[in-house]
Amino acid sequence: MGHRDRQSRPSNLPAELTSFVGRRQELREAKRLLITTRLLTLTGSGGAGKTRLALRAAAEMARGFPDGAWLVSLAPVQDPLLVPQTVFTALGVQDLSAGLSLSSLTGYLDGKRLLLVLDNCEHLLDSCAILASTLLTSCPGLHMLATSRQALGVAGETRMIVPPMSLPAGDDIAPEQLLACDAVGLLAERAAAAVPGFTVDAGNAAAVAELCRRLDGIPLALELAAVRLGALSLDQLNQGLAEELSILGARRGGEDRQWTLQAAIGWSYSLLSALEQLLWARLSVFAGGFKADAVTEVCSDERLPPRQIPGLLGALVDKSILQRQLAGSSARYWLLDTLRHYGQVRLRERGEETATQKRHLDWICALAKIAGAWDARQVAACNRLDLERDNL
Repeated sequence: MGHRDRQSRPSNLPAELTSFVGRRQELREAKRLLITTRLLTLTGSGGAGKTRLALRAAAEMARGFPDGAWLVSLAPVQDPLLVPQTVFTALGVQDLSAGLSLSSLTGYLDGKRLLLVLDNCEHLLDSCAILASTLLTSCPGLHMLATSRQALGVAGETRMIVPPMSLPAGDDIAPEQLLACDAVGLLAERAAAAVPGFTVDAGNAAAVAELCRRLDGIPLALELAAVRLGALSLDQLNQGLAEELSILGARRGGEDRQWTLQAAIGWSYSLLSALEQLLWARLSVFAGGFKADAVTEVCSDERLPPRQIPGLLGALVDKSILQRQLAGSSARYWLLDTLRHYGQVRLRERGEETATQKRHLDWICALAKIAGAWDARQVAACNRLDLERDNL
């Protein structure tokens, strides 16, 4: 609904062009948090569906804000100084006699009860953090919902990680059980729009499950794959994805960086520091996850000193590149397959693929050598090798 209708319904939230599939638990949690916190930031990897979830949550919560729910699209904005102006534009403010400064925006919003949705903050983190901190401090009736690949890092912020959609567990799953998984449900619904009559049945269930797993349950990837099913079979698409992500092609409309999955991932890559990019590329040699000590063994050198590895791993987690699972006092990290594939391409472009694979081989062989020794280290080494089975 646009600005012209804001007297009847103060909002500029766009109408949904496709159905909202799955995400019941995430939507319920986002709405709950919007009641209990004044700044909620949805974080997650590129294409995870942060914007779609934020817009649905905002639409369902809008009636609780008399002055409306307003979307501020920040993806096209490159100059941090233009953030307040972009908010004014989104709010449809016509009288700009007070100027476009943050202080004038604070004055305009003071006394209003509204929800401000800041979409795609990751490339303007400092400006968005200052904006959020200033507005929330000065405007008690304001609530903010942000989407970003990294949290804003301001006082009072609640971070909610948007995970990939649920995937099938195991093989030989009945079609009706497959459809209970959000990833399969989304693929099936979008594929039916591209290929009339498409259904998930016993004949294609295995291929559908494989496709969803290959795409890590990433909504953007699933939607692009559904479009490609108009020209390729499920088997052709699975085979193509084993070789190159670009087979997913493009989706027209919207932002350029979301036309292809590679563009969405490339956007995340471009926002990293040089050392973060280098570590991402080198981490792509691992399969099935890794621990920090393995990263030090395989990825560090004079350009990437061992002392910097812990901080860089933390940064890649914060920026939604790496996944992390804590087990007691230790942590295990992993890259989604789509991000791992992208990293492999970057590693090859750097001319480091063979050398990094050699260090990976040396690391796993050293573990195997310890496991084969008849001494006190053997049990721990065997347990570690079991954990590193995919790397082995």
